[in-house]
Amino acid sequence: MQLFERTPRGVELTDAGATFLEEARRALRVVNDAVERSRKAARGEFGHLEIAYYGSAIFRVLPQLVTEFGKQEPPVTVDLHNLPKDRQIRALRDGWLDIGFARHYRNEPDIACEEVYREPVVLAVASSDPIAKRTLLPMAALRDEPLVVFPSTSRPSFADEVLRFCEQAGFTPYIIKETEDLMACLTLVSAGIGLALVPVSAMSIHLPQVSFVKIVKPKPTSSLYCVYRRDEHNPSLSRFLNLIRSFRLTGR
Repeated sequence: MQLFERTPRGVELTDAGATFLEEARRALRVVNDAVERSRKAARGEFGHLEIAYYGSAIFRVLPQLVTEFGKQEPPVTVDLHNLPKDRQIRALRDGWLDIGFARHYRNEPDIACEEVYREPVVLAVASSDPIAKRTLLPMAALRDEPLVVFPSTSRPSFADEVLRFCEQAGFTPYIIKETEDLMACLTLVSAGIGLALVPVSAMSIHLPQVSFVKIVKPKPTSSLYCVYRRDEHNPSLSRFLNLIRSFRLTGR
């Protein structure tokens, strides 16, 4: 096609030439922008994180981390996904997930696992139950109480931790029900079906007719972990991991 035409006054663009010039300038802007964005991404100043969670991580620690990361790294976008632990591992290996959060993970040779936060475990009880009037309760007092545990799948899980807490206190728990997740567990507690040992982050869920009591002798705790690929080189993830480690050291 003809881009120029000669006139007595010199050279002028044809209609095709004017269109080509406009598109060429647009292409150059896109290329220059891509170069600059790539440089920023290499410096960790721009990027994207795909984050998965399972269970009670979504109720306290993870929102705090994402909020703080957004303040420190505003150009980095974040997407959240609710995924069971086995699907998190598959997603990491498939390459589309950057980091996952949950209470328990199996050892995987290609997956790094770090403790994010250790928090107290408290007793959830129906507000109408006389136990709700207590401020402290020894673990041994749960010997004959019906307990609701969660989750019923993706073992090992927090449910296995509850069993261990009871065994360490010298008794085998009376498990009346296993539920799919924390919300279902607390719903049964509110209905008076049973009591439940839950991470203290569960107290941020304000269900009616549910009270929380501190457990002592011993004081049980539960850890939240994160997992990511050992060979990961995403600068945004590196900065997010630095925030997680700072969070753990300061105990926020």
